[in-house]
Amino acid sequence: MNIAVIADIHGNHLALEACLKYLENQCIDAYFMLGDYLGEFPGIERTMELLYQLRDTKKCYFVRGNKEEYQSSELVEKHPEWDAYPSTIGMFRFVNQHITKADLDFFQSLPISMTVKMEDLPEIMLCHGSPRKNNEKFTENEKLLKEVLEETAEDYILCGHTHLKKELHVGTKHIWNPGSLGFALDQPYTYRFMILHGENGAWTPEFVSLEPDVEGIVQEFRDAGLYEVAPCWTKMTECLVRSQNHGVSHGMVLAKAIEIAKEKYGQCVWPMVPEDCFQEAFETEMLGWKK
Repeated sequence: MNIAVIADIHGNHLALEACLKYLENQCIDAYFMLGDYLGEFPGIERTMELLYQLRDTKKCYFVRGNKEEYQSSELVEKHPEWDAYPSTIGMFRFVNQHITKADLDFFQSLPISMTVKMEDLPEIMLCHGSPRKNNEKFTENEKLLKEVLEETAEDYILCGHTHLKKELHVGTKHIWNPGSLGFALDQPYTYRFMILHGENGAWTPEFVSLEPDVEGIVQEFRDAGLYEVAPCWTKMTECLVRSQNHGVSHGMVLAKAIEIAKEKYGQCVWPMVPEDCFQEAFETEMLGWKK
């Protein structure tokens, strides 16, 4: 048995199309979709179209990511004053403008985790962040890891959210993160996913990475106007897909921008991060420009 495992597409339909084309010749029996279907890339409508086609023609198991949680809440509908902080809130607004009620209904119907049993093979826990929270990076923290493993009956756990490929074995537990299909932090940047092979009463992972269409991605940023919608955020994403981020993530730049804002203005409450602070953090952290 062969299971495709896909996490963190983030609206990168070019990555999803390349992945699905590759999988056409891999004798895939089912698809495990681990959340964050939309995010930093503008291919929202096409991504959802491909996901619905997959759902309607293949055996699929979907869980809800934190990005779907944000869109299902009122976060993006309230606080018009946040529009003054586009690098922080711009992509939330953009995604919300390009999804439908049917998309929201779909997101709200998804669980944050589920247990799947395939034939005579061991049960698998599917989640985005952790089985209990879809924004929890439990594999990155020893205390959280211990708690989650104690709470989880299944010996096989598949998760996403960190955007980093991960293979971890603790006692009888096997934890795998396929990495992010659309928004991988592993360097060099590629489209990352996994094929899970089940045989002889056990599961074994095959990690796959495909070469990205970098120029196609960046051109879509330009065509969609993302450099105006979310200026620094989109420039950071471009650095990432060009493998020029030097191991620095969006979250690290955001944290630095908040720190700079507190030093300059005395306080800073997310998402109200001034653009000048975001730009300074982007230049010093991701580009390495030391003033």
